[in-house]
Amino acid sequence: MKNLFLVSICILFFTSCSKQSDLHQLIQESDVVKVYISSGSTIPMVHYETNDIDKIQKWWNYIDEKSNATGDCNYEGKLIFKVYEDSTEMQFSLQEGCEQVSYKFNDTLFVKKLTTEGISFLNSLKQAR
Repeated sequence: MKNLFLVSICILFFTSCSKQSDLHQLIQESDVVKVYISSGSTIPMVHYETNDIDKIQKWWNYIDEKSNATGDCNYEGKLIFKVYEDSTEMQFSLQEGCEQVSYKFNDTLFVKKLTTEGISFLNSLKQAR
C-alpha cells in the first residue's frame, strides 16, 4: 500500500511538471482577444473583442492543437491574442474543408484545425455583421 502511494505521488509530480504548449500558454496569459473578419472592403471590421478571462480561456476549446491542417486556403479573418504589451496574430479560414487557423511561434509556422465549437463561434460572429 505504501508503494502504491509513492508511485501515485511520483506520477502526479511528473504529470504536473509537464511543459504547457506555446498555444496553451498564450491563451492562458492573454489579456485581450480580438476577432477581425473581412467584410470585403479594405478595412476589416472588429466583430469581437473581450478582456473577460473566462471568455478568453474558451479559445483553448476552439483550436485543436493536436491536429495539423494543410491546404491552400484563403484566410478571411484574424485573431489577435494580446499578452501584456505584446500580441500574437493568427489568420483563420471558415471555408468548407479549410476550417483552420495559422500562426507563428518562434519563427515556426503552425496550421491547426478549428474545432466544431470554434467554427460555430466564429460563424456566429460572421453572421452578426
